[in-house]
Amino acid sequence: MVLCAVAAIGAVAIVLVPATSPETSRGDTGLVSVVVNHGRTVELGPAETRTVAVEVTASDRSGIRAVDPIGLWGPNYGALKVGPMSCVPLDAAGTTARCSGEAVIAAGSRALFDDQAGTWFVDLRIRAADGDRYVSKNAAGFSLKRTAGFDLASVVPARAAVGGAVTVRGRLRRADWDRDAEVPQQGTTAYLQFRPAGSSTWSTLASTGTDADGLLSLNVPVRGPGAFQWYAPGDKWTGGALSEVLPLRVDAPESHPGR
Repeated sequence: MVLCAVAAIGAVAIVLVPATSPETSRGDTGLVSVVVNHGRTVELGPAETRTVAVEVTASDRSGIRAVDPIGLWGPNYGALKVGPMSCVPLDAAGTTARCSGEAVIAAGSRALFDDQAGTWFVDLRIRAADGDRYVSKNAAGFSLKRTAGFDLASVVPARAAVGGAVTVRGRLRRADWDRDAEVPQQGTTAYLQFRPAGSSTWSTLASTGTDADGLLSLNVPVRGPGAFQWYAPGDKWTGGALSEVLPLRVDAPESHPGR
């Protein structure tokens, strides 16, 4: 397997493109597991750089010598290098080892583009002490997504009477890696949730879609005090988002002496 360097990005990241190779696995070398970012989705904001852990567990009767080379590749020729892997035996016989390294993923300086969000894969070669090897271009997959977030969230009026109505607004934006900025996320469904005062449970009241400016607005009846929040679940390319909590105060009913 050969990983061909094609560009150096900034001072820390080197972009690699997996090259076609006739190399195949041989012997009893086996892959036990591959974990990227501790099994969690990697989400990057505009111009953000993150260092993520890459962990490979492998076995061979003769012991594991190294995991090299190893890289990450994704949609539209996305490719990243994983730094040197350090291997530690997990059993007394030394037949199973866990090898750990790190990858630097940068959304700034045009190192990563919007159309490269989605499912990424680990391309690796595991080398055993006796010359055996395990080779895979799809050893494991993980999600790399653009961050999303709400702003301009409000409830108007913030104080109302039972039986009245309030308008809850917000704006949904997401990272634009191409422009190193946050931009409106249009045509996306978001859910308005409510939590009654004294409760810890949120329930969904309604859903609506964002307009061309990422704006949301819903009119809802007032049934009691509590708080609202907006929720967008995200998708394969964009992370989920929660707005700030928006308290709603409710006026006590007017008293009518003599009734």
